[in-house]
Amino acid sequence: MLPQPRLAWKIRYLFSTWLRPAGRLCLQTVCFVCLSVTALLAAPARVYDPPTTLLYPPFWHTPLGIHRGTSRWLEFFLGKRTHFSSPQGLACAPYLNEPPAALSDDCRVTVLGVNSGLGHLIYNASMLRLDVLGDKEKIFHRPMGAALAPTGAGYVSDPAWPRVACILWQNDSFVLTGVLPPPPGAWKKPWGLALDSGNRLYVSDAGRNQIYLYTPQGTYVKTFGPALSASVRLDQPQALAMTDPGEPWSYYHNHYVYVVDQDGQRIIRFDPTNPANSEKIFTTAQLPQPGQPARLAWIALDFYDNLWVTDSQRGCIHKFDRHLNYLTSFGSAGEGDGRFTQPTGIAVYRHFGQVFVAEAQSTHYFWIGADILNPAPAWQAQTPRRLEIKFTLTEPSRFTLQATRRGTGQTLTLCQTDWLDSGPQSVLWNVPVDWPADFQFHFIAEATYSSATYFARHLELTWPESNTNTAEAQRPQRTSP
Repeated sequence: MLPQPRLAWKIRYLFSTWLRPAGRLCLQTVCFVCLSVTALLAAPARVYDPPTTLLYPPFWHTPLGIHRGTSRWLEFFLGKRTHFSSPQGLACAPYLNEPPAALSDDCRVTVLGVNSGLGHLIYNASMLRLDVLGDKEKIFHRPMGAALAPTGAGYVSDPAWPRVACILWQNDSFVLTGVLPPPPGAWKKPWGLALDSGNRLYVSDAGRNQIYLYTPQGTYVKTFGPALSASVRLDQPQALAMTDPGEPWSYYHNHYVYVVDQDGQRIIRFDPTNPANSEKIFTTAQLPQPGQPARLAWIALDFYDNLWVTDSQRGCIHKFDRHLNYLTSFGSAGEGDGRFTQPTGIAVYRHFGQVFVAEAQSTHYFWIGADILNPAPAWQAQTPRRLEIKFTLTEPSRFTLQATRRGTGQTLTLCQTDWLDSGPQSVLWNVPVDWPADFQFHFIAEATYSSATYFARHLELTWPESNTNTAEAQRPQRTSP
């Protein structure tokens, strides 16, 4: 945990009051660095075994060591200009404060967050500065969704207006440049926004039960819904995500639109080129513990077209593969690292696997990791002696599985691959005839994103279980760069 910045805020206030801008920036930076070094030295080592579906980045891959932007940090950077009030949609893009050719650091992205309760946007104007759009003049009522293109063009939905505002990155800040023309029949409750690889915009309207498509120039193209097929109709569509064959940071290059509807109880996937014959549906009744209330809020896709979904009711993030097969859930309700209080907005920088999550009073910054769930060896045959080791990967991974003959240290590598898909997996092993049924299995999984250089998931399992009552899951191990 980082130290509370109350004293730092007082120092910053003195800087902003008495110093000229150049001296203020210099001293402010020195103050940030001192605080960061203090936090690094004071941070206790973790001794528990956290899930590794998502990981907090190492210190030097965060802005000044901050991986969780609390209300105090927001006050530290922006003073009394703003506070968290019903955060909603998030969007991210390659860092806009430098030309694309100058970008090489995976940490450097521009993130835009909707602060709906106060009717404005919060974003990082640089890696050391936050800024606000809409706090000085009323340009939004209760904004909801946001989309941001690599060019710096962006959109913000405002269902209370109702309209979709157009914004643009100019001179190190976002400015309002206009509004999107309404579709046929006018806006009723525009909500979710998603951009394809050609910067065409999809807009969901929860009041009209439709999704609209616009060109990058703001020209209306077509409408999807209310009926997608004879059996599927949009019902209050809200959050959107999409991928297409032209997306440079997509492994599969599918063409799908994902939409949350039915007041956060359902996800629909459809192909916009053929909606009637391509829909796939997941409902909250299919989640683990179906009796527990759930409300799906906002969604985002990663490089492998896995769908990340915030659940504001359960206080967690659900992860699905591209076919809406449930993979896992990360986090739990509460405050602190790896916990969420009413999580809402989520954005994924697909190139490097960076994940940003908004909740009631803070934001989190993660890297995509990999976890190994439910390892379960079982005999498939006695002659020959064939063992099947089943498990689930939460992320396509570099994967290794080894078996050790207990008491001798003799080890065999059963599987070693640079890429193994997420979801249920199994490895078949013809057990040597001279090996007694007393094994130690060692699983290793590394995500293929930025985290691979720094983290690997190690899991130890002794089998049969009669020899040990539990599977010992070791905490993530740092590997050499």
